Amino acid sequence: MGSGHSALGRKHLLSLALSDRRARMTRCFAKSGVCKTYGGEVVVVKWYDWVAVAVPVIALLAVFWRGVRAASPVPLDPSKPYQVFCRDFDLEVESDKLDSALGFPRNSISPERLAEIERDFAAWRVRHDHAALEAAARIRSANSQGVLEDTVVSLLIDHSGSMRGRGMLFAAAAAMMASDLLASLGAKHEVLGFTTVRWRGGLSRERWMQSGRPSYPGRLNDVLHIIYCSAGESPHGRHYATMLREELLKENLDGEAIEWAASRLRNRGERRKYIIVISDGAPVDDSTLSENGAEYLVNHLHSAIQEVSQAGDIQLSAIGIGYGVSRYYEVSRYYEQSITVHTPDDLGTAMIELIEQLLCTPRDHA
Repeated sequence: MGSGHSALGRKHLLSLALSDRRARMTRCFAKSGVCKTYGGEVVVVKWYDWVAVAVPVIALLAVFWRGVRAASPVPLDPSKPYQVFCRDFDLEVESDKLDSALGFPRNSISPERLAEIERDFAAWRVRHDHAALEAAARIRSANSQGVLEDTVVSLLIDHSGSMRGRGMLFAAAAAMMASDLLASLGAKHEVLGFTTVRWRGGLSRERWMQSGRPSYPGRLNDVLHIIYCSAGESPHGRHYATMLREELLKENLDGEAIEWAASRLRNRGERRKYIIVISDGAPVDDSTLSENGAEYLVNHLHSAIQEVSQAGDIQLSAIGIGYGVSRYYEVSRYYEQSITVHTPDDLGTAMIELIEQLLCTPRDHA
C-alpha cells in the first residue's frame, strides 16, 4: 500500500508541475503579445505575428523551388536555334601550350615515361603493320600519287570523360598509326581533340547566372579545342602522351567540334578533304542540356553533319567505340561512313579499314 500511495503522490505532483508550467507559458505568451488568453486557454494569435513567421518560410520555399527548377531539365523547344551564350572563354590551344593556357601544373611526364609510352604504342602498331602495308598498297593502286598528295585527313578525337582509360589510350595509338599510314601515302593529315574547359559549365555559365539566368540560353560551357598536329606537320610521341592526361577529359560538344574541324579544312587548298571522328557516345554537357532540353546537342550534331554533307566539299566518317555507342545511338545514324567497334582494342583494324574505304572511293569536288 505504501508504494501505491507513493506512486499516486508522484503522479499528482507531476500533474501539478505540468499545470503550473502551462500556466506560466500562457502568461508569458500573453505578456509578450504573441497570443490572447481566455479562461486560461490560448485562442488568438495576431495576424502580423503570423506574417513575421510566414515571410521567412516563404523565402525558404522560394529558394527550394529555384533549386528544384535548376535540377530539372527544361523541355526542348524545337523552334529555338542552336546558339552559344558566350564565346569569350572558349579556347583553341596547341597541345604543347595546354599547361599555360589552362593553368595546369607543368606536365609531369618524364622522359623515361614518355619513352615507355612510345614503346607501348610501337608494340601495338606492330600488330597492325601487315594490315596497314596491304591497305597502303591497295590505296596506291586505286589513286595516282598526285591525287594522294592532294588529300588531307582530319582525325577528330572525342575527349569526353567516358573516354578515360583504355578508350583514350587506344584512340591515341590508332591516331598515331593512322598518321604513319597517311604520311607514307603522301597524304596530309592533322590530329585534333575536343572537350570543355570545365565540368558542368564554366565561366560562360557564371556569366549567364550573373545576367539573370535567361531561359533557353544556348551552350553554357567553355569549349576546349586541342591541336595535336596541324596538316603538314609530323606529330611526336609527346603529343599522343598528352592525350592520356585525365584532367583534359570532360564534356563533349560534337557538333561544334565538327564545325571547327571543317572550317580548318576549308582553309586549305587540297581538293580531297576528309574528317574521321573517334567517339564513344552522343554529345553531352549537363549545364547546356539542363537549360535547353535533353536533345539540344544531338539535334545540333545532326545539323552540323547535314551542313557538311550538303556542302559536299568534305567527306565525314566516324569510328564509334563500345558500350556507349551501341546503347545510346549507332554512329551510322549520323555519319555517311562509319564503323562501330565493341572494344578499344579493335580501333587499329577499324582505322585501317576506314581509311582504305575513304581513299579508295575518290570523290570529285568542285
